[in-house]
Amino acid sequence: MTAFAAHRPVAATHIGWRVAPPTSWEQRRMFERLAGKTVVLTREPADNAELASRLRGRCARIIEFSCVRTEPLTDTSGLAAELAALRDDDWLVVTSRHGAEAVARCGQPRAAVAAIGDATAERLRAYGARVAFQPSMSSGAALARELPHTSGVVLLARSDRALSDLPRVLHQRGFTVREVVAYRTVADARGDVAAMQALLASREPVAILFHSPSAVAGMLAVIEAPLAVRAVIHVFGRSTLRAVRDALGTAADVSLIEEEAAHVAHR
Repeated sequence: MTAFAAHRPVAATHIGWRVAPPTSWEQRRMFERLAGKTVVLTREPADNAELASRLRGRCARIIEFSCVRTEPLTDTSGLAAELAALRDDDWLVVTSRHGAEAVARCGQPRAAVAAIGDATAERLRAYGARVAFQPSMSSGAALARELPHTSGVVLLARSDRALSDLPRVLHQRGFTVREVVAYRTVADARGDVAAMQALLASREPVAILFHSPSAVAGMLAVIEAPLAVRAVIHVFGRSTLRAVRDALGTAADVSLIEEEAAHVAHR
């Protein structure tokens, strides 16, 4: 029996609640900007699968250069206790496949489950969870804006390096928010560093995609800033934008990928 096998039905007002999907104009614009370039993806390969699939055929080539990794908790008692305390009128919010796996190992929450996107929802369902809500776009901002109100609490089960944007907006909307660490994120570049240095030193047009400040830190731990700024840098989220600007200054050619385009990257 999976950890979620005994998941109780949630209130009918939540079942299958999903806002209409977004339009694709910003997505097409993102792909046009990356066309013809060598694109460096900095997440773990499994997290890049959807994006890499859509980029192939539009770009010169795709290079997987993971700059972050995740680690399970050595002590899950805190996570298990928070999950056990949830009730029918609460929300459990899961924002990654890593969070889904961590939650599934720890118990049978009674709360309605909200997933940030399709990949997370599919992982949750694989463990027997009934996903009651997904936002219109796979982003923390959309989830924060669109999560249906409840009389209970919202429990965010996320990384120890999770950004503050999601709980801040939920607080502003009047939710009672609790947070619990479900797994750890480590800034750690893995791949052929010498080959990456040679690529950035060449005349080849290169774009680097960063999804988090942790990925920025992981890349710059092994790649010197003068090389990194030779690439065109695209970032997801304003916190990541700030991290790049703080680290590389005005020398960096960096642009923020708008939320609608980020939808495909976070599925």
